[in-house]
Amino acid sequence: MKMRSRLGPFAQSAFTVYWSGGLVSNIGTWLQNVAASVFVYDRTGSALAVGILNFAAFAPMLLFSVTGGVISDRFDRRTVIVVTHVVSFVISAALAVLTIAGAATELHVMATAFLLQVSWTLAKPSSSAMLPALMPRAQLREAVGLNTLQFMVAQLVGPVLATILLSTSGYGWAFSINALTFVGPIVAMAYLWSRGIGGRAPRDEGVAKEAQSVVAYVRTQPWIAWVLVGVVSTSAVLEMIRTIAPALVTTRLGAPSSDAGLVVAAASVGMVVGILASVPLGRRGYARALAPVGLVMQFAGLFALGATTDLVVAGTAVALAGCGFSFCFPVLTSTIQTEVPDAVRGRLLAFHQMAHLGNRPFAAAPQAFRLDESRGVSVPLPGAETADADVLAEAAFNCPTRAITVEKAKI
Repeated sequence: MKMRSRLGPFAQSAFTVYWSGGLVSNIGTWLQNVAASVFVYDRTGSALAVGILNFAAFAPMLLFSVTGGVISDRFDRRTVIVVTHVVSFVISAALAVLTIAGAATELHVMATAFLLQVSWTLAKPSSSAMLPALMPRAQLREAVGLNTLQFMVAQLVGPVLATILLSTSGYGWAFSINALTFVGPIVAMAYLWSRGIGGRAPRDEGVAKEAQSVVAYVRTQPWIAWVLVGVVSTSAVLEMIRTIAPALVTTRLGAPSSDAGLVVAAASVGMVVGILASVPLGRRGYARALAPVGLVMQFAGLFALGATTDLVVAGTAVALAGCGFSFCFPVLTSTIQTEVPDAVRGRLLAFHQMAHLGNRPFAAAPQAFRLDESRGVSVPLPGAETADADVLAEAAFNCPTRAITVEKAKI
């Protein structure tokens, strides 16, 4: 019994399978993101083109999140996840075949990025809304933290795997492996189906009839709007840091642009530390207090980052902000998941998704334009004869990678 208590949500087999399937899929997503960015840059020599790719990859979140929420509340959530991941598998496999055949272009990659993100956006509310069905309510905040940890692990492993594959095997293998990773959530949903867990939300025609009814529901629950404001605030701090990192290290810290990876990675380290620290604090009853403390930590880190000219201090400040994110974000997310009716949870989590990730398209494109202005549209990155996946990934996809230079990737 003591061991099960220490395992927390992982003591529930349904959550373990769900979490593992998501990890496999997310690793593939970050592998695809980096491989696609290097592919586009390799063929265009333009960081602006990579920024357009990133806009195409994240714009669907603003366009289709509410639709995904409505689908989540109207259909079996396991079916939604299986169908969207089968579609994603087909799309990714088609790109892999085109690439191996030597027929893929940057337009194919951009179209694939857009379609994959549409599929992900439609599936995400269903995936998030079923989480409370996988464990006791008391473990939900911890489970949200573990989902954040899963995302961070994928964000670290995927780009490194992409670098290795592009250096040794080429784009075709990278896109093929991404296609295979969509099998992970499909297997997880098959397991949940066999256990009768995480299916259709109970219908409540009073609040679940149309997407617009959610607005009326939120008006009766004003705390939801404040939670969403908190999500926007806590997410904006990290997105701001990730977006300005390349310019910050060169113009203010006097370091090479490749050190932007260290600054962004510091945020990831801080997030992991925050998740690990929040678990015992949450079990001692301090969960709700973590949210305001975390938000203060984030803005303190951002202020310190703006005031320093030292790389070590900057990394520490960013780590503090990352730790604050892990204190704040799981509490805000689990509050929505536990306090709202299952019949509207999918749509409210769709708004949560927009609040969390909806600013990414607008953060990346201006940064990419700045890179094009400073480096020139058709010349390689300075100091390297080939494209540096580390800089490209951070500028275009806001993800930390190791400072590994990708020599001309094989087709």
